[in-house]
Amino acid sequence: MTSKIKIRIGQIEIEYEGSEEFLKEELPDLLKAVTALHKEAGGSLPTNVPESDSAASSKTAAAFDGSNLGTTNSIAAKLSAKTGSELAIAAAARLVLGTGLEQFNRKQLLQEMQNATQYYKSSYGSNLSKTIRTLVGDHRFIERAKDTYALKADMLKTLESQLA
Repeated sequence: MTSKIKIRIGQIEIEYEGSEEFLKEELPDLLKAVTALHKEAGGSLPTNVPESDSAASSKTAAAFDGSNLGTTNSIAAKLSAKTGSELAIAAAARLVLGTGLEQFNRKQLLQEMQNATQYYKSSYGSNLSKTIRTLVGDHRFIERAKDTYALKADMLKTLESQLA
């Protein structure tokens, strides 16, 4: 059976597609070598290693300077948000890139959406559960736990380029 894996530690990124047997036998040694290389280069590893998507997300977020990102209104304007899903993405971008959160809960997302007074409609709040399910299903959000979410790494990269 063919397996696929992508690992990023700091500036080092490894992508593999091939036999599952190789991953089972060789992956531990490969991770040790990459970790050692990363430490030699002056990097350090976090003590609580997140899931692979969030690891890439947090590394990407750290490289992006969100300090001058602006409000959710300004992010929604840059993204040309016209729907509840688009406003939810703008709010998530503000939470992750603007404030540095790695993950956010439903309540934080709703509050951030409501902060975008030029874009928010009350129907967005009443339809938030459906919007979140759609964003998770479309692989834009990751559901970490009940009502706790993160942006997918590729979504984060897209947002960074759109907001840069």
